[in-house]
Amino acid sequence: MATDHILSLLISERDKLTKAIEALQSTATPGPGRGTVRPSVEQDSKPAETAGPKARAKRKLSAAGRRAIIEGTKKRWAAIKAAKSAAEAPAPSVAPTNAAHATLPRAVKRKAAVKSAAFRKKMSDRMKAAWAARKKKAK
Repeated sequence: MATDHILSLLISERDKLTKAIEALQSTATPGPGRGTVRPSVEQDSKPAETAGPKARAKRKLSAAGRRAIIEGTKKRWAAIKAAKSAAEAPAPSVAPTNAAHATLPRAVKRKAAVKSAAFRKKMSDRMKAAWAARKKKAK
């Protein structure tokens, strides 16, 4: 009995597909008064749903949790800004004397030198001379 039912469903599906193919292959275009023929689709002809992995439900954040995250972020950025402003303390307006400069660690000396306009000008002139020498040598 089940095979008779399955066989009748397959035959009806075949008939529907044949009608759909004939409709697509017809060269006559429908006129303004004619409607297009659309094949009907039954519930039985739908493909079976696969039992695959389901997507996880989206997690929701409570208002209190959101406030805690915002507060923590503000504290973290405040600490970063404070550390940055302490590191970038304004340099003394008067250049240190050679004796005072000699006692500074090498990294501090280098930073002080890089920040001065005279040092930048000196390095710019050196680079221009080096590139001029390379250009002259290449010719």
